[in-house]
Amino acid sequence: MTTTPRRRKAAREEIGRAMQSRTHAFVLHYACEGFETPQRRITAIAARNLGTGVTQSFELETALRRAGCDPAQATAADLDKAEKAVLDGFYDFVAHNLNGTYWLHWNMRNATFGFLALENRHRLLGGRPLTIPDAQRVDLAARMVDLYGDGYAAIDNRLRSVASRNGLAMNHLIDGADQAAALERRDFAAVDRSLLNRVDLMYAIATKANEGTLKTHAGAFDGLGGLGGAIAWIREHPVVAACAAAAPVFGAVIGAVKLWGLLSGHA
Repeated sequence: MTTTPRRRKAAREEIGRAMQSRTHAFVLHYACEGFETPQRRITAIAARNLGTGVTQSFELETALRRAGCDPAQATAADLDKAEKAVLDGFYDFVAHNLNGTYWLHWNMRNATFGFLALENRHRLLGGRPLTIPDAQRVDLAARMVDLYGDGYAAIDNRLRSVASRNGLAMNHLIDGADQAAALERRDFAAVDRSLLNRVDLMYAIATKANEGTLKTHAGAFDGLGGLGGAIAWIREHPVVAACAAAAPVFGAVIGAVKLWGLLSGHA
């Protein structure tokens, strides 16, 4: 999917508003069990403040240990109680930071993985979640496509791809099967470290995109929606359009001057 100058402009403005809010904006992500599991238990949630750089995290392992339970020996009932404590803590945090706050996220779009998935899980465990308004959510993954086009990063793992392109540290990042394996052996600490690494990457990507310094794999015209988008962009900018329209005239004048010089030299 290509982008257009209009979508690019809207995405830049949306990210810019969030970044300008600073202390009233968070980068948010969470970790959960694999999608093939029936419950998709939430194991950790992390939110990094754009202004202070402080990350608030809510972790299943921490909740278990606070309850005096060894994570390796936890029963399903123990895990349910700890998970509810994680979600209770998160939504209490949201309640204190809801008004006028932007929440930058990565593909948290639906009931499978997203804000609604968190809400549904909390309700299932007996909680009363808050709904973060759509207008306060900024999907960085979607805005990257709007800014740079579909080819800005490898499609199988865009976050890792763009992070690598920009030389960002991924020392603790684990994905897919590796995360599932860590959860299977109840290595919650590895998953927590990965989540914190992921939130830091999202913050760095958002910052670079806002500053116009993000390196991508996009082609020369991809950010403008291909050649057609580039032509439309030229038409929408009067100065550029005037220069383009005047180019043939300038070329003719320069050619005439050169010709006159040649003829004068032979007079």
